[in-house]
Amino acid sequence: MNSIKKQNVIYVMSMIILGVIINRVLNGINGHFGWPLYLDCIGTMFIAALGGTFPGMMVGFITNMIGGISDTSTFYYGTINVLIALIAGMASERGYFDNLKKVVSLLPFYLLLSVLCSLLTFVLFKLHVGENVSTPAVMFLHNKGIPVLPSQILGDFTVEIPDKLISLVVAFLLYRLTPEGLRNKLGKLSGKEIKKELSDEDKEKRDSLRIQLGIWLMIAGMLIVMVAFFISYKTYIEAKVAGFPDGSYEVSVLRTETLLYSGKMLSAVLGLLLCVVSFAMVLADHVVVTPLHKMAREMERFAYDSDSGRDKSVEKIESLDIHTGNEIEELYVAMSKTVKDIDTYIDTTNKQAATISKLHINIITALADIVESRDETTGFHVKRTAKYCELIAKELRKSGKYTDELTDDFIDTLTIAAPLHDIGKIKIPDAILNKPGRLTDEEFDVIKTHPALGKDMLESAKATMGETAYLEMAEDIAYSHHEWWDGSDRGYPERISGINIPLSARIMAVADVFDALVSKRPYKDGMPIEKAMNIIVDEAGTHFDPEIVEAMLRVKTKIREVVEKYSD
Repeated sequence: MNSIKKQNVIYVMSMIILGVIINRVLNGINGHFGWPLYLDCIGTMFIAALGGTFPGMMVGFITNMIGGISDTSTFYYGTINVLIALIAGMASERGYFDNLKKVVSLLPFYLLLSVLCSLLTFVLFKLHVGENVSTPAVMFLHNKGIPVLPSQILGDFTVEIPDKLISLVVAFLLYRLTPEGLRNKLGKLSGKEIKKELSDEDKEKRDSLRIQLGIWLMIAGMLIVMVAFFISYKTYIEAKVAGFPDGSYEVSVLRTETLLYSGKMLSAVLGLLLCVVSFAMVLADHVVVTPLHKMAREMERFAYDSDSGRDKSVEKIESLDIHTGNEIEELYVAMSKTVKDIDTYIDTTNKQAATISKLHINIITALADIVESRDETTGFHVKRTAKYCELIAKELRKSGKYTDELTDDFIDTLTIAAPLHDIGKIKIPDAILNKPGRLTDEEFDVIKTHPALGKDMLESAKATMGETAYLEMAEDIAYSHHEWWDGSDRGYPERISGINIPLSARIMAVADVFDALVSKRPYKDGMPIEKAMNIIVDEAGTHFDPEIVEAMLRVKTKIREVVEKYSD
């Protein structure tokens, strides 16, 4: 990681040196040919677009510091060049340098900076016409009777418009000529490439902390600048007063000179402040904001829904490979360990849950086998009815009926719970349960108690084994599968109707009666499937839910296969 950091430092330093060289060379060529331009910010724009605002700002500031060696006034324009880099860097983050028209559209922003530059020139030259490239145009306007400041602004426009237009186009060409791989690599240093991969919501979350840091840094920096301004003002005016021991100075003139001097210092220091703030934000972005955002984003996206989803989330978190050398790295290490522990815990819990689920299913199957073995007339009845229920439920969902209830989990649970629909018959005496002839009314009343008996048994099972989806549905089926759709007194035990009857019980009602019709009993022969289907159809809307009957008819072929496969 240290080598990567060193490499990043080398990249940044190289960009700054390259930008300064471009500025100085082009400015020197311009001066040699005497063109009425500046051409001293092309490198600033290019590097800001390529590597972000910080290296661009440093290029602009250092260019002016070097220029100040031969022309002192150049020192004080450092802030303007820093702002030029800020505009180019922000524009590049938003993709402006991918299109020439967009780059040219930045010209109005630079003309606004030109106004600030004109104001600075006005101050630097003590409220008189400044001595620079635009001086002939400014003097022409001023000689026409226009005040100095408006003349300075308008005159500067005559130079700034072609200068900044040429600078933007050249910077754009240099940017586009840079190999894409290098652009992407340098873009990662500024965070530009990272931003492209983020959603709008992620950008807002990431930028919120950066903006807060920037605001506090600017406030702290401005306080320092204000203190420096007042100190320079006080020091300068005291030095001037000391130079006139006889008191022969004009207060107004002295104050004006002092303000002009302090203004120059403010301009120079402000440019440096912007560079420092930009560097601090880049540093904070790399060692605080971006690592924290990456961790928060992956934790927010951590998938708990599946083994593969969790494994991918763990891999993504490990691939962040955050090494900041501070508490952020410690937080990342702790987070990675916690996520792994959570993943392991969930895997263990799922395995235990699967074991418990299998245990429940085995218990349910055992109970169903007990019922089957006691009832000599049952045979394969529980297996067939469970399969009918599954086929009908899937067909209902396929046709768009009860889709909110008929989830995969519901259908799986229905198939497992269905065999317990007659669990209450365990408590019915053998003499009645296995009577070879038809039952008397009194005996049938005893048979009609099996739904309530089954419900009581399953409630006891839930109290012992805990609440499970299987037992919940088994209880609904056992208690309500003899209710009638129309709520008539032929249904029992509650005589409820329509959708008040649980869906699982309504499906079982159709499956149970159909299988009773086609099955052979000691007191009757099995009925042909077609005839049994006709009886079911005739009782749709009275005994059965019509939509369930329609679904059963659509899977008649599959139901016939079940009857043949599990024949008594």
